[in-house]
Amino acid sequence: MKLASCLLLFFIAIPCLAETVTIDSTSTTKAVDANSMANMYRMGMGVPKDMKKAFELYQVAAELGNTDAQVDLGDMYYSGEETSQSYEKANYWYEKAEKNNNAKAQMYLGYAYLNGKGVVVDYVKAKNFLELAVKQGEPSAMNHLGTMYFDGKGVTKDQNKAIPLFQKSCSAGDSNACDKLKEIKAAK
Repeated sequence: MKLASCLLLFFIAIPCLAETVTIDSTSTTKAVDANSMANMYRMGMGVPKDMKKAFELYQVAAELGNTDAQVDLGDMYYSGEETSQSYEKANYWYEKAEKNNNAKAQMYLGYAYLNGKGVVVDYVKAKNFLELAVKQGEPSAMNHLGTMYFDGKGVTKDQNKAIPLFQKSCSAGDSNACDKLKEIKAAK
């Protein structure tokens, strides 16, 4: 009962604290703190949802090298969320995160090169980035790489390579891969 009371008090206090928390510029955890706060504001978790604050905090964390924040900031530029849409700026942040082996960033860069989002279409780069992300188990990367093999985009068309990628991606929860598998079964 005492633990439940402490947890309840903690969750009640979060909104109060979050409004007044400032991030100490000398803190070694500044990037992590800024990213955590950005996530709270972006999702409205314990604080009022505030996309402008989220964007600003992601920018702080991203500039300090937090790869999750770099990907999230890239996502905001990609979608035009609280900023003007810019695939180029999105890719800039994805490239920063990719240098630290971030699987989501690798997947997004693979997708960008596959579809010409802010870059010239380059199937070799797309395949390389997607393969890096697949090695880390990134479901969307499995789906995109599977699509490359299924459609023969920049690679030899090969359903024997595509279908296992779709299956792994679907098993990991990627609904697009599941839909593709249904289409393949229906076509047989």
